[in-house]
Amino acid sequence: MSATTTTALPDGRTIQCVNPYEVDFSVHEIFSEDFAAHGIDLPVDGVYFDVGANIGLFAIYLRDRCAQGRIFAYEPMPAAFAALAGNAAALTPPAEAIPLGLGRAPGTLEFDYFPGISALSTANRAVGEKLSAGLREVLAGSGASEAVREIVERIGTTERMEEADFLDSLFRTERVTAEIDTLSSQLAKRGLAGIDLLKIDTEGAEKEVLAGIAESDWPKIRQLMVEVHLGRDETEAIEADLKRRGYRTSIGGHPLSEGGAPVFHIYASRGATGGKR
Repeated sequence: MSATTTTALPDGRTIQCVNPYEVDFSVHEIFSEDFAAHGIDLPVDGVYFDVGANIGLFAIYLRDRCAQGRIFAYEPMPAAFAALAGNAAALTPPAEAIPLGLGRAPGTLEFDYFPGISALSTANRAVGEKLSAGLREVLAGSGASEAVREIVERIGTTERMEEADFLDSLFRTERVTAEIDTLSSQLAKRGLAGIDLLKIDTEGAEKEVLAGIAESDWPKIRQLMVEVHLGRDETEAIEADLKRRGYRTSIGGHPLSEGGAPVFHIYASRGATGGKR
């Protein structure tokens, strides 16, 4: 399994990571996000759950904007969690890094872990295959936006595309067993009255995470951003369920969708701005 290393963010800050070349893609996706454009607010002292946190870039994004926020970052893959834990501890105040996946019920689950692209790691093999195919297209420059093509050029994958086994090495998988809990269980264990933003990025397990929310806990979740890897139909089905629960929603794209992978973002909000919990 990959050891952690360090790399620099565009602003010069040093962070821990699994693979430095992954970070540019994630920074492009996360740090260019305009939540306000989708009706999402980020209270400075809010409560934030990042489910599928990988190395913690979203926690860094939140801390830059929410100086007193409470950030709970969940990541089940050991190598990514090691980087997450280091990055969470370096924040002021620190975020809480939690070595768990969230799902429908407590227990354990087998994942396909991608040492070469840790952010692709998934418990849904079919989703992993679709995402891998889409990312191969992006790395080859097919259908990618100018911004994504610039990233591909910067990290040097274009020059290595013709190397024997380069892409195969990127998409090699290992089986990893990880512990799973439910979101409602975590709310109860932490004594939280509510969540200002629940972000879910779990490479195909988004429905499982949502299924782990007890009906009595739904009113405690004010806003969600769900990255859906299950295609347009499932995206619209999840959106419809959120609307039924009283959320205002919108759907956005994802950089991987430019390469043909069916990945979308659902933004959902209701109620007034939160505060300390």
